[in-house]
Amino acid sequence: MRILLVNYEYTLTGSTLLLLRLAGHLHRAGHEVSVYGMVPDPGPVKDAFLRGGFRIVEPLPSGPFDLALCNTLMTAPLVCRLSPAMKTIWWIHEGSIGVDLLLRQPSHVAAFAQASAVVFALPICRDAIYRSFIYHLDPARFVVIPYGVPAIAPGPPRPAEPERIRVISVGSVYPRKRHGDLIRAVGLLTDAPLDCTIVGKFYSLPEDCLRLVAADPGRYRLVGELDNRQALQLVAEADIFCLPSGSELQPLALLEAALLGKPIVLPDLAVYQGLWRHGRNCLVYPLGDVPLLAQAIALLASNPALRRALAAAAQETARPYTDRAFFARFDALLCSL
Repeated sequence: MRILLVNYEYTLTGSTLLLLRLAGHLHRAGHEVSVYGMVPDPGPVKDAFLRGGFRIVEPLPSGPFDLALCNTLMTAPLVCRLSPAMKTIWWIHEGSIGVDLLLRQPSHVAAFAQASAVVFALPICRDAIYRSFIYHLDPARFVVIPYGVPAIAPGPPRPAEPERIRVISVGSVYPRKRHGDLIRAVGLLTDAPLDCTIVGKFYSLPEDCLRLVAADPGRYRLVGELDNRQALQLVAEADIFCLPSGSELQPLALLEAALLGKPIVLPDLAVYQGLWRHGRNCLVYPLGDVPLLAQAIALLASNPALRRALAAAAQETARPYTDRAFFARFDALLCSL
């Protein structure tokens, strides 16, 4: 099959990394795979596609392709443009923030009706978050395919009581990810021997957070955008993983941290309910509540036994999310089309 992968941009994010991994699988399965970026600017993912031998097409061709897979909600205009000429799959990675995007760009809603299939990572997207846009359409076209990650070998064990506790977060530094909450929480724990590392492309931080980072550069590290291997190495060296985002779906960084055996701290987002449970496989705090986030970090920092117990439970939770299962479900979808 001749497949066109449509990416919004080539920044390293969970959605672009998933598309890159899926491209490799499709190529190994014998498909002819080409890639197009709506924002064609250079980026680490574009370099990875080129190293993998994939053809980057610019400008957008109208054919000859059998299927286009359009990645993220922002590719909706191309779903509508390409669907008359070929089968189209719209792969939506956005959680609740996607509704805001659709309300600001109502023309994007037409893609739900025009795509041959729409793929969500979680049932809550189909059954709740996007239900008002799709309730009147054929339910068979809306498919749930959970993400998968390659097997990850746990790094060398950290000491039960290390000299300093390393807290890490992975994700682009901009308002939705709320890394400022983590910086402020660590700033409240002045007596705790903590280091805070944030991995991700820098866009912006609130002024008070920039002042905290500048005042104590030994305590805070903003390391910028790294490739997946480098990011995983830093997570493996950490003691606590925290993802303070205001909107998520099924973050790859969260699954990877869990597989690496890290205790997890998360806000109480609806998409986590039923999988990530406070006191069972993570600690949960009310979104945006910096003092309670600080308390959760302090509790883990001072309790090695709790860190080990939650880390083991998180690892068990993440184990079913394999790339093998992920690829098999996509293969089944392609066959159905």
